[in-house]
Amino acid sequence: MDQGKKKMWRRTGIIVALLFVVSVVGGLGFLKRILTAGKNEHTGSGTSTSIGDTIKQATDLAFNPSAGFPGQDRINILCMGIDDNWTDTDQVYTKDARTDTLFILSLDLINHKISMLSIPRDTYAHIAGTNHSFKINSAYQTGGPERAVQTVQELLGVHADHYMVLNIDATKKMVDALGGVDVNVENEMHYHDAWGHLSIDLMPGEQHLDGAQAVGFARYRHPDAGKKGSPEDGDDRRMYRQHVLLKGMIGKAKNLANVTQAPHLIDVGMSSIRTDLTRGQLYDLAAIFKGVQPDDIKTASIPGEDFRGPDGAWFFRPDAPKSSAYVDWLIKGDETAIRRLTPIVVKNGTDINGLAQRAVRQLIAYGYTDVRNGGTTRKIAAPVVPAGTPESETSMTGTATPPVTATAKPAVYEVTELLDSGVPSPDVVRDILTGMQMMNAQVLRRPNKPNHLGWTPPVNVTVVLGKDYADANPEAAPDAGTTTGETGSSSE
Repeated sequence: MDQGKKKMWRRTGIIVALLFVVSVVGGLGFLKRILTAGKNEHTGSGTSTSIGDTIKQATDLAFNPSAGFPGQDRINILCMGIDDNWTDTDQVYTKDARTDTLFILSLDLINHKISMLSIPRDTYAHIAGTNHSFKINSAYQTGGPERAVQTVQELLGVHADHYMVLNIDATKKMVDALGGVDVNVENEMHYHDAWGHLSIDLMPGEQHLDGAQAVGFARYRHPDAGKKGSPEDGDDRRMYRQHVLLKGMIGKAKNLANVTQAPHLIDVGMSSIRTDLTRGQLYDLAAIFKGVQPDDIKTASIPGEDFRGPDGAWFFRPDAPKSSAYVDWLIKGDETAIRRLTPIVVKNGTDINGLAQRAVRQLIAYGYTDVRNGGTTRKIAAPVVPAGTPESETSMTGTATPPVTATAKPAVYEVTELLDSGVPSPDVVRDILTGMQMMNAQVLRRPNKPNHLGWTPPVNVTVVLGKDYADANPEAAPDAGTTTGETGSSSE
């Protein structure tokens, strides 16, 4: 393998799971560790404290867990996983390392909500403090975490209050300290690079992964040269799997059997991270978020498209409007921002002319920005055997005659149905119904399988209007003869 390929494949996709593996364990296990660490010191050092100070810290933690973040309702942490470099003598070093994994962790201290927004490492951005633009993963390489924080702020307009940087072995060490982690491997993955110290062989299905396998699960991007590709190829799925692994680690850490291992987990974690958070602040986060379940964490990646630069290098260009919506939703806590991320198709399933177009206008007025009229549709009624007709008759010769059935006819929808595919939040369906004034109506929701990325656009919701919508919105039916443009039709 030539040097260019080696450099491309040696990058390590570190999943920055450590913070919450440490903080969600919670419970009394943390108090033992406080005995040997000052509450206000930064991670990476430790001194003993007096029993009196320890009791005071434990009391503060129990009754005022937000004390470490005075005056703040929400904090944002920029999490960075640095890539690895190898010398000709096969020694690992981190000088000039780039951020191979980059995401913002947003913590709502009041409502105890957690969200994550990943930033693709090849994102084209102005590098803060310089006069040039390049891949965002070079910000850390040229100016450390401070420049990375500033660069992300310029890109997304959101400030990170703190940062965390993980070294090369963080994921492996933590997963092994947890006794492994359970994840669903959705597709087969194989990649081998002896020079880059990476061997990935994962088969589909529920798997219990050790530390090395978990690193492979998070790192995989492409198959071996000349081998068949996998649906897991590419950075989109890679970031998705990193979030899957994070949730799996949190779930394992929340197992009560691991509470007694909290001091050990902290020791492992503190040896693998660099952060401006103090140990005391980590304990505060543990108390605040100890009740959060893995499935409660909202995750996404900023959307966009790849493009080739003048020198032939590939970059990622964010979709500015959608990225802004994701920042507002996940980082700033604006729940209505999801309306700018959810395409909706409205179909008229009734014989009431103009119903779909009026619903389109209703949803747009409510704040949804991508709503279109999908025309009319009908459902196919089940074939009906005419009354008094046997399903089959047998002739005197014993030959069975075919059953006599009525011809199936398209039927209107009595009840409105919502079909969603890859909706980034289950709250969207509820919000759509609110916007359509259908809170008290009977609505059937038929979820489809998530989209191929698992978590990011393209997502969509299809609304098929039934007569109940017209009943709930009597003004939705236009005057007779009104032209609405609902000319399309289909049967389902």
